[in-house]
Amino acid sequence: MAEKKSIAERVREIADPVAEQLGLSVWDVFYGKEGQNMIMRITIDKPEGIGIQDCESMSRAVDPLIDEANLTSAPYSFEVSSPGLGRRIRTDEQFIVWSGRPVAVKLIREDEDHMREYRGTLISSTADDFTIETENGSRTISKAAVAYVKADDDNDF
Repeated sequence: MAEKKSIAERVREIADPVAEQLGLSVWDVFYGKEGQNMIMRITIDKPEGIGIQDCESMSRAVDPLIDEANLTSAPYSFEVSSPGLGRRIRTDEQFIVWSGRPVAVKLIREDEDHMREYRGTLISSTADDFTIETENGSRTISKAAVAYVKADDDNDF
């Protein structure tokens, strides 16, 4: 039996070709509860950065397609945004894109070295773990042990 796709996965299938036509890429799709509201958020990116016009163009192009697909009967707020500084890195594709760049890692629990946070350069990744180069050498971290990995690109601010 085929596995049922999540709403976020189905939105991604709709959004990817629209973003490509607009010269953008979809960084992430989120559908879930924030506070008391349901949110559907498409995060877009492009090499030279995202502006408000990009968000507006994507929103206008993809919103009617999502409505037409009738993915949920629950009310939700729809947003299109840029990843911004400190973007979360969650998917295998995102780990590949961010390779060679600085990351901040927070673990769910302290590791064997009694550390819970690391900063370094993302060197490589697999489906199960990733390796960063820190001031103290390289460290391979299990993705299952991570609370979050995010871009460490806001040090200048």
